[in-house]
Amino acid sequence: MTGPVSSRRWLAGILVLLASAEVLARAAHQADAPSAVTCRVRDDARRREFVLRRSDAPPAASGALEPVWQLSMREAESKGAWIDLLLPGAKPALTADTAKLSYRNANGGRQVDLEVSPSGSRLDVWVDHGLEVNVEPDLDPRVDRLSTDGPITAVDCTIGPQVP
Repeated sequence: MTGPVSSRRWLAGILVLLASAEVLARAAHQADAPSAVTCRVRDDARRREFVLRRSDAPPAASGALEPVWQLSMREAESKGAWIDLLLPGAKPALTADTAKLSYRNANGGRQVDLEVSPSGSRLDVWVDHGLEVNVEPDLDPRVDRLSTDGPITAVDCTIGPQVP
């Protein structure tokens, strides 16, 4: 069969192959790329540990392939239980040696600044449950505990693969 119908089928087949290759390439890149940052606060009475990682939450309903990121924290008072804060639209920049995230949501109740490099690390988190519960009604009230009360530089951070 030749003609316009055959040409359209051939073109549609090529487009499907290209789209499949793009999806596979993104998946392979994500598997190789660092996907989590773990920071432990030094000499901290609360024994805080923060992790920036991809969330298990599905990407936005818009069908975007971008992952949803979250900041999680556990401490002595939470007895090892993680307190999770979703960061919709966050786009951290992670390499093997550096990490950077500057995040502010629209209503201002979630702010995270993270910088990790071989020369040192800095973490600054501010969360206001009172503002955020209006947007996310089932938000854990413990998220306020993620607030660092200003920048912390006494943190040891590692960048690596996401641990389940």
